[in-house]
Amino acid sequence: MKNKLSKYLAQPAPVNDKPWLSVLLCVITVVFILALFEPFSFRLNSLGQMWVLVGFALLTMLAASIEFVLFPVLFKRFYNPEKWDIGKSLLNNVFFLIMTGIGVVCYDYFLVMKQLPDYFPIGFFIDLFAVLTIGIIPLSIITILSQNSALKRNLISSKEINRVLSDRIKRHTATEGLITLSGSTKDSVTAKPEDILYIEATGNYVNVHYKQDDKLTYKLLRTTIRQIEETLQQEPSFVRCHRTYIVNTDKIYNVTGNAQGYRLSIHDTSEEIPVSRSYLNVIKDILH
Repeated sequence: MKNKLSKYLAQPAPVNDKPWLSVLLCVITVVFILALFEPFSFRLNSLGQMWVLVGFALLTMLAASIEFVLFPVLFKRFYNPEKWDIGKSLLNNVFFLIMTGIGVVCYDYFLVMKQLPDYFPIGFFIDLFAVLTIGIIPLSIITILSQNSALKRNLISSKEINRVLSDRIKRHTATEGLITLSGSTKDSVTAKPEDILYIEATGNYVNVHYKQDDKLTYKLLRTTIRQIEETLQQEPSFVRCHRTYIVNTDKIYNVTGNAQGYRLSIHDTSEEIPVSRSYLNVIKDILH
Protein backbone atom coordinates (compact mmCIF):
# COMPACT_ATOMS: atom_id res chain seq x y z
CA MET A 1 0.00 0.00 0.00
CA LYS A 2 2.84 2.36 0.93
CA ASN A 3 4.72 1.61 -2.29
CA LYS A 4 1.59 2.21 -4.38
CA LEU A 5 1.03 5.57 -2.68
CA SER A 6 4.67 6.55 -3.20
CA LYS A 7 4.50 5.63 -6.89
CA TYR A 8 1.27 7.57 -7.33
CA LEU A 9 2.66 10.71 -5.65
CA ALA A 10 5.79 10.46 -7.83
CA GLN A 11 3.78 10.57 -11.07
CA PRO A 12 4.40 13.67 -13.23
CA ALA A 13 1.89 16.46 -12.72
CA PRO A 14 0.97 19.39 -14.97
CA VAL A 15 3.15 22.43 -14.42
CA ASN A 16 1.43 25.69 -13.55
CA ASP A 17 2.47 27.86 -16.50
CA LYS A 18 -0.14 30.55 -15.76
CA PRO A 19 0.65 31.59 -12.16
CA TRP A 20 -1.19 34.92 -12.28
CA LEU A 21 -4.34 33.15 -13.41
CA SER A 22 -4.01 30.89 -10.35
CA VAL A 23 -3.69 33.99 -8.15
CA LEU A 24 -6.88 35.44 -9.66
CA LEU A 25 -8.80 32.19 -9.21
CA CYS A 26 -7.73 31.93 -5.56
CA VAL A 27 -8.92 35.47 -4.85
CA ILE A 28 -12.26 34.84 -6.57
CA THR A 29 -12.74 31.58 -4.65
CA VAL A 30 -12.05 33.13 -1.24
CA VAL A 31 -14.33 36.11 -1.93
CA PHE A 32 -17.07 33.75 -3.11
CA ILE A 33 -16.82 31.55 0.00
CA LEU A 34 -16.82 34.51 2.38
CA ALA A 35 -19.70 36.26 0.64
CA LEU A 36 -21.84 33.14 0.30
CA PHE A 37 -21.17 31.15 3.48
CA GLU A 38 -20.08 34.00 5.82
CA PRO A 39 -17.74 31.89 8.02
CA PHE A 40 -15.90 33.07 11.17
CA SER A 41 -18.76 35.39 12.20
CA PHE A 42 -18.24 37.45 9.04
CA ARG A 43 -21.42 39.16 7.79
CA LEU A 44 -21.56 41.00 4.48
CA ASN A 45 -24.30 43.39 5.60
CA SER A 46 -22.74 46.85 5.46
CA LEU A 47 -20.29 49.02 3.56
CA GLY A 48 -17.75 48.53 6.33
CA GLN A 49 -17.96 44.76 5.92
CA MET A 50 -17.45 45.22 2.19
CA TRP A 51 -14.07 46.81 2.93
CA VAL A 52 -13.31 43.92 5.28
CA LEU A 53 -14.00 41.58 2.34
CA VAL A 54 -11.58 43.62 0.22
CA GLY A 55 -8.97 43.09 2.95
CA PHE A 56 -9.50 39.32 2.79
CA ALA A 57 -9.12 39.45 -0.99
CA LEU A 58 -5.85 41.40 -0.76
CA LEU A 59 -4.45 38.97 1.81
CA THR A 60 -5.33 36.04 -0.43
CA MET A 61 -3.75 37.77 -3.43
CA LEU A 62 -0.54 38.35 -1.45
CA ALA A 63 -0.33 34.73 -0.25
CA ALA A 64 -1.11 33.34 -3.72
CA SER A 65 1.43 35.65 -5.38
CA ILE A 66 4.12 34.48 -2.97
CA GLU A 67 3.21 30.81 -3.49
CA PHE A 68 2.64 30.69 -7.24
CA VAL A 69 4.87 33.50 -8.53
CA LEU A 70 7.69 34.25 -6.05
CA PHE A 71 8.47 30.77 -4.67
CA PRO A 72 9.10 29.18 -8.13
CA VAL A 73 11.71 31.89 -8.74
CA LEU A 74 13.38 31.56 -5.32
CA PHE A 75 13.24 27.76 -5.02
CA LYS A 76 13.94 26.63 -8.57
CA ARG A 77 15.14 23.20 -7.49
CA PHE A 78 11.86 22.32 -5.77
CA TYR A 79 9.75 23.83 -8.57
CA ASN A 80 11.80 22.25 -11.38
CA PRO A 81 9.20 21.59 -14.14
CA GLU A 82 10.99 18.39 -15.21
CA LYS A 83 10.61 16.91 -11.72
CA TRP A 84 7.19 18.28 -10.81
CA ASP A 85 4.89 15.53 -9.54
CA ILE A 86 1.60 14.97 -7.74
CA GLY A 87 3.27 14.90 -4.31
CA LYS A 88 4.87 18.31 -4.84
CA SER A 89 1.57 19.71 -6.13
CA LEU A 90 -0.27 18.58 -3.00
CA LEU A 91 2.53 19.87 -0.76
CA ASN A 92 2.39 23.18 -2.60
CA ASN A 93 -1.34 23.36 -1.83
CA VAL A 94 -0.62 22.85 1.88
CA PHE A 95 1.98 25.66 1.86
CA PHE A 96 -0.51 27.98 0.21
CA LEU A 97 -3.31 27.13 2.67
CA ILE A 98 -1.03 27.62 5.68
CA MET A 99 0.07 31.07 4.50
CA THR A 100 -3.45 32.08 3.53
CA GLY A 101 -4.93 30.66 6.75
CA ILE A 102 -2.48 32.47 9.03
CA GLY A 103 -3.06 35.74 7.21
CA VAL A 104 -6.84 35.46 7.13
CA VAL A 105 -7.24 34.34 10.76
CA CYS A 106 -4.86 37.02 12.07
CA TYR A 107 -6.59 39.70 10.01
CA ASP A 108 -10.06 38.62 11.10
CA TYR A 109 -9.49 38.14 14.82
CA PHE A 110 -6.83 40.70 15.67
CA LEU A 111 -7.60 43.59 13.30
CA VAL A 112 -11.28 43.23 12.37
CA MET A 113 -12.93 41.65 15.41
CA LYS A 114 -10.17 42.67 17.89
CA GLN A 115 -10.47 39.56 20.00
CA LEU A 116 -9.25 39.49 23.59
CA PRO A 117 -5.77 38.08 24.33
CA ASP A 118 -7.26 34.93 25.92
CA TYR A 119 -8.40 33.90 22.43
CA PHE A 120 -4.79 33.06 21.58
CA PRO A 121 -3.51 30.43 21.02
CA ILE A 122 -6.30 27.83 21.27
CA GLY A 123 -8.95 29.67 19.26
CA PHE A 124 -6.38 30.80 16.73
CA PHE A 125 -5.22 27.26 15.93
CA ILE A 126 -8.78 25.94 15.86
CA ASP A 127 -9.74 28.44 13.16
CA LEU A 128 -6.46 27.87 11.30
CA PHE A 129 -7.22 24.15 11.28
CA ALA A 130 -10.71 24.94 9.95
CA VAL A 131 -9.21 26.94 7.06
CA LEU A 132 -6.87 24.06 6.19
CA THR A 133 -9.68 21.51 6.41
CA ILE A 134 -12.02 23.55 4.21
CA GLY A 135 -9.36 24.28 1.57
CA ILE A 136 -7.35 21.06 1.32
CA ILE A 137 -10.16 18.88 -0.03
CA PRO A 138 -11.20 21.00 -3.04
CA LEU A 139 -7.57 21.88 -3.89
CA SER A 140 -6.54 18.22 -3.74
CA ILE A 141 -9.49 17.20 -5.91
CA ILE A 142 -8.60 19.90 -8.47
CA THR A 143 -4.96 18.74 -8.51
CA ILE A 144 -5.87 15.08 -9.04
CA LEU A 145 -8.51 15.82 -11.69
CA SER A 146 -6.09 18.13 -13.53
CA GLN A 147 -3.40 15.45 -13.52
CA ASN A 148 -5.79 12.74 -14.71
CA SER A 149 -7.18 14.97 -17.46
CA ALA A 150 -3.74 15.95 -18.76
CA LEU A 151 -2.50 12.36 -18.59
CA LYS A 152 -5.51 11.00 -20.47
CA ARG A 153 -5.28 13.73 -23.12
CA ASN A 154 -1.56 13.21 -23.72
CA LEU A 155 -1.83 9.40 -23.75
CA ILE A 156 -4.53 9.55 -26.44
CA SER A 157 -2.52 12.08 -28.44
CA SER A 158 0.70 10.04 -28.17
CA LYS A 159 -1.12 6.94 -29.47
CA GLU A 160 -2.33 8.92 -32.49
CA ILE A 161 1.20 10.17 -33.16
CA ASN A 162 2.63 6.65 -32.86
CA ARG A 163 0.13 5.44 -35.49
CA VAL A 164 1.40 8.17 -37.78
CA LEU A 165 5.00 7.18 -37.03
CA SER A 166 4.32 3.55 -37.93
CA ASP A 167 2.64 4.50 -41.22
CA ARG A 168 4.78 7.38 -42.42
CA ILE A 169 7.23 7.01 -45.27
CA LYS A 170 10.76 7.82 -44.23
CA ARG A 171 12.19 10.81 -46.04
CA HIS A 172 15.50 10.07 -47.72
CA THR A 173 18.04 12.70 -46.86
CA ALA A 174 20.73 13.42 -49.45
CA THR A 175 23.79 11.64 -48.12
CA GLU A 176 26.18 13.97 -49.94
CA GLY A 177 24.96 16.96 -47.89
CA LEU A 178 26.85 17.78 -44.70
CA ILE A 179 26.05 20.03 -41.75
CA THR A 180 28.71 21.88 -39.82
CA LEU A 181 27.91 23.00 -36.29
CA SER A 182 30.46 25.24 -34.61
CA GLY A 183 30.84 27.39 -31.53
CA SER A 184 32.99 30.26 -30.34
CA THR A 185 36.08 28.04 -30.24
CA LYS A 186 37.76 26.04 -32.99
CA ASP A 187 35.74 22.93 -32.11
CA SER A 188 33.03 21.92 -34.57
CA VAL A 189 30.95 18.95 -35.73
CA THR A 190 30.55 18.06 -39.41
CA ALA A 191 28.12 15.24 -40.15
CA LYS A 192 25.33 14.12 -42.43
CA PRO A 193 21.88 15.31 -41.26
CA GLU A 194 20.68 11.75 -40.77
CA ASP A 195 23.60 11.04 -38.42
CA ILE A 196 22.71 13.82 -35.96
CA LEU A 197 20.21 12.51 -33.39
CA TYR A 198 19.63 15.40 -31.01
CA ILE A 199 21.29 18.44 -29.46
CA GLU A 200 21.16 19.27 -25.77
CA ALA A 201 22.00 22.58 -24.09
CA THR A 202 24.13 22.46 -20.93
CA GLY A 203 24.80 25.94 -19.58
CA ASN A 204 26.97 27.89 -22.04
CA TYR A 205 27.58 24.76 -24.12
CA VAL A 206 25.63 22.37 -26.30
CA ASN A 207 26.11 18.63 -26.59
CA VAL A 208 25.73 17.37 -30.16
CA HIS A 209 24.77 13.68 -30.11
CA TYR A 210 25.53 12.05 -33.47
CA LYS A 211 26.74 8.87 -35.13
CA GLN A 212 30.27 8.60 -36.45
CA ASP A 213 31.37 5.41 -38.20
CA ASP A 214 28.12 3.80 -37.00
CA LYS A 215 29.02 4.54 -33.37
CA LEU A 216 27.11 6.93 -31.11
CA THR A 217 29.24 9.81 -29.89
CA TYR A 218 28.87 13.41 -28.79
CA LYS A 219 30.83 16.62 -28.84
CA LEU A 220 30.65 19.66 -26.58
CA LEU A 221 30.57 23.02 -28.35
CA ARG A 222 30.76 26.43 -26.69
CA THR A 223 27.62 28.04 -28.12
CA THR A 224 23.92 28.45 -27.36
CA ILE A 225 21.05 26.28 -28.47
CA ARG A 226 19.47 29.35 -30.12
CA GLN A 227 22.52 29.76 -32.37
CA ILE A 228 22.39 26.06 -33.26
CA GLU A 229 18.67 26.42 -34.01
CA GLU A 230 19.44 29.27 -36.43
CA THR A 231 22.11 27.17 -38.13
CA LEU A 232 19.61 24.34 -38.67
CA GLN A 233 16.81 26.53 -40.01
CA GLN A 234 17.19 25.08 -43.52
CA GLU A 235 16.93 21.50 -42.23
CA PRO A 236 13.19 20.76 -41.75
CA SER A 237 13.78 17.55 -39.80
CA PHE A 238 15.45 19.41 -36.91
CA VAL A 239 12.96 20.96 -34.49
CA ARG A 240 13.23 22.67 -31.12
CA CYS A 241 11.09 20.63 -28.71
CA HIS A 242 12.24 21.99 -25.38
CA ARG A 243 14.20 24.92 -24.00
CA THR A 244 17.27 22.65 -23.86
CA TYR A 245 16.68 20.23 -26.75
CA ILE A 246 16.63 20.13 -30.54
CA VAL A 247 15.65 16.78 -32.03
CA ASN A 248 15.92 15.14 -35.44
CA THR A 249 12.28 14.16 -36.05
CA ASP A 250 13.35 11.55 -38.61
CA LYS A 251 14.93 9.64 -35.73
CA ILE A 252 11.80 9.49 -33.54
CA TYR A 253 10.34 5.98 -33.37
CA ASN A 254 8.01 6.21 -30.37
CA VAL A 255 6.15 8.83 -28.34
CA THR A 256 4.95 8.36 -24.77
CA GLY A 257 2.61 10.70 -22.92
CA ASN A 258 2.33 11.75 -19.30
CA ALA A 259 0.60 14.56 -17.44
CA GLN A 260 3.33 17.04 -18.41
CA GLY A 261 3.42 16.27 -22.13
CA TYR A 262 5.40 13.89 -24.33
CA ARG A 263 8.72 12.08 -24.26
CA LEU A 264 10.37 11.10 -27.54
CA SER A 265 12.26 7.85 -28.05
CA ILE A 266 15.15 8.24 -30.49
CA HIS A 267 16.78 5.57 -32.67
CA ASP A 268 20.27 4.44 -31.61
CA THR A 269 20.00 5.89 -28.09
CA SER A 270 18.19 5.04 -24.86
CA GLU A 271 17.69 8.73 -24.06
CA GLU A 272 14.10 9.99 -23.94
CA ILE A 273 13.75 13.60 -25.06
CA PRO A 274 11.16 15.72 -23.20
CA VAL A 275 8.73 17.98 -25.06
CA SER A 276 7.78 21.25 -23.38
CA ARG A 277 4.11 22.27 -23.38
CA SER A 278 4.89 25.28 -25.57
CA TYR A 279 6.26 22.96 -28.27
CA LEU A 280 3.58 20.24 -28.13
CA ASN A 281 1.61 21.48 -31.15
CA VAL A 282 4.77 22.01 -33.20
CA ILE A 283 5.88 18.42 -32.67
CA LYS A 284 2.37 17.06 -33.33
CA ASP A 285 2.07 19.00 -36.62
CA ILE A 286 5.47 17.89 -37.89
CA LEU A 287 5.00 14.22 -37.02
CA HIS A 288 1.57 14.25 -38.68
